[in-house]
Amino acid sequence: EKSEMAIAYMNGQEVLEEDYDETYEPTQEEVLEYCKVLGLNPDEEKDLLYIAKEGIKAPLPEGWKPVNDGKGNIYYFNFSTGQSVWEHPCDEFYRKLLHQERDKKRNRAGKASSASALRMDP
Repeated sequence: EKSEMAIAYMNGQEVLEEDYDETYEPTQEEVLEYCKVLGLNPDEEKDLLYIAKEGIKAPLPEGWKPVNDGKGNIYYFNFSTGQSVWEHPCDEFYRKLLHQERDKKRNRAGKASSASALRMDP
């Protein structure tokens, strides 16, 4: 018996279902590619690579679906709000997280150098 998947169309464009697998582990190549999307330098910021891995594994937020525009391009449409974007809706969240973690690192480094400067004073 053959099971057929229902295909939804919106204005002649195919609405896709996200194939989410919570056990999925991205390849090193996928992580490096997503580092470019986030603006993360994988050579200098190895301690922040976990952000890229999380971002790749993130499911679409509630209401969002991927849509094939009929020309092979994928964009994301929110059926609750009517918003559409070319980037995965979570990309901006992970960019902000990256900036927050960089700020924390800078603050810790600043405090550490201030503390060592204080200790060095006679």
